[in-house]
Amino acid sequence: MNKNSLTKCNSNDPRFISCKIFLKDYTIMMEGVIMNQERIGKFIAICRKEKGFTQAQLAEKLGVTEKSIGNWENGRNMPDLSLFSPLCNILGISINDLMSGEKVDDRKYINTLEENMVNMVANIKKGKRKQIKMFIVIFLIFITFLYVGRFLYMNYELDVKYDKRFMKCNILNQELQFEIKGQSTLNTHYISRVIDDKTVYFFHSTINIFNKRRSHFEYAESLARVLDNRDIPFASSDRIAVGKQNTEVYYTNFSLRKVKKANHKELQKMMKKSYLMCTANET
Repeated sequence: MNKNSLTKCNSNDPRFISCKIFLKDYTIMMEGVIMNQERIGKFIAICRKEKGFTQAQLAEKLGVTEKSIGNWENGRNMPDLSLFSPLCNILGISINDLMSGEKVDDRKYINTLEENMVNMVANIKKGKRKQIKMFIVIFLIFITFLYVGRFLYMNYELDVKYDKRFMKCNILNQELQFEIKGQSTLNTHYISRVIDDKTVYFFHSTINIFNKRRSHFEYAESLARVLDNRDIPFASSDRIAVGKQNTEVYYTNFSLRKVKKANHKELQKMMKKSYLMCTANET
């Protein structure tokens, strides 16, 4: 291989390879030399001492902190790409020397340069493979969160607290009517339990997350209509035949699953903490 074909450059030293090669991807380029990072750091320290500079003096010349010089020399990290050329000029070495971690003999210059380039290209490919794998993992995590979020958005239900302004109940002609005015998007369910000599109905409402926006609109519009003494257009209702029996109707903030499993004593406690809406006595 002809040396001149590899040493075409813009630096003062004709042996310097053009920095344009490295500017393509600085992060990956650094991966290409990280295996010699400790060696390069020791080499920087040796060259600095040969020039008679302290870490503080070298830092001042390069416009960096003394701590940065210490980190380079201890192999913790590498100089920024933009500092390669000024650092080499100050220390009187070539970029090839810096990447090799030693002063390269002219006779070995081309071989060493080729070696550094091969190592760099190999690590670039390795780095790209890592980046692709990382991208795939992040993408899969994102898709998973997206599907989980959508599932929760479409299916997760929030409990609706009792509101006596809009929740109404009456028993007429052996028929129970439970109505929630101002809301048409609620999921209302009930369960009946026999306690002593009466049948007790427990109502409970939930709302899907995706219906919350519509619910807020209906609620605000309904409040405005109440203040203006106008009819409320949004409502949901249930009608249940109750027959001739003692009946009590409650709205509860407990889940109906919990009400169903409760024993007699627990039911009585739940009734005290629930809201009695209407009653009917056996006639």
